[in-house]
Amino acid sequence: MRFVSPGATSSRHGDGRAEIRRIEGRAGDIMQAARGLFEHRGVGPTTVKDIASEAGITRELFYYYYSGKRDVIDAVLDDYVADIVESVAVWNETRHFGDTSASLRECIATLRRTLYDANGPRPMIAVLEELGVRDAFDVRAVRETANFICEKVVSEYERYHDIKIELVYETVCVMIFGLVGLLKVDPSIGDESLMKVVEQTFRLDMRPLPCCAKED
Repeated sequence: MRFVSPGATSSRHGDGRAEIRRIEGRAGDIMQAARGLFEHRGVGPTTVKDIASEAGITRELFYYYYSGKRDVIDAVLDDYVADIVESVAVWNETRHFGDTSASLRECIATLRRTLYDANGPRPMIAVLEELGVRDAFDVRAVRETANFICEKVVSEYERYHDIKIELVYETVCVMIFGLVGLLKVDPSIGDESLMKVVEQTFRLDMRPLPCCAKED
């Protein structure tokens, strides 16, 4: 079965790396200041004055870059999405080519690190829930992650293995939502169990390739 991703490729480099769009310069500094305050104080208690002070600028300069607090909130949400896509891109660049089992194990570890740290859910989660945008954010993050996986990972897998399922993009989306939900239901579930869920869902060929060097 041949697979064609429904996602656009405009945000990808030709060499397979994801193009991570980050806000840079003074605007980026302001956004990072706001992000830190949102994560430590909460969104509601944080004012534009607080953000400007944290960024070391005047309120007037804040309004040169952002129209208001809602505008910088949107920038922080964009940065969260970029974090997630970047984590997948780094996994893709460093995974063990030709070793599906090892790659899958690294993928599950990446998922855990994206959502949790040593203290529990990452601060990002509390910000999303306070804003009431968790569901909408999850949809956006899953869409962009699924696009990347289909364009880069599935297309490479297809060169060496048969794809044994239909509706690959849709299945990837369901799988991401499902893994995130499963970790919420049972945070103690082991990586081996999560790997087995993915393996069975996609009917993956877990046999390593004889050659484990990437093509030029």
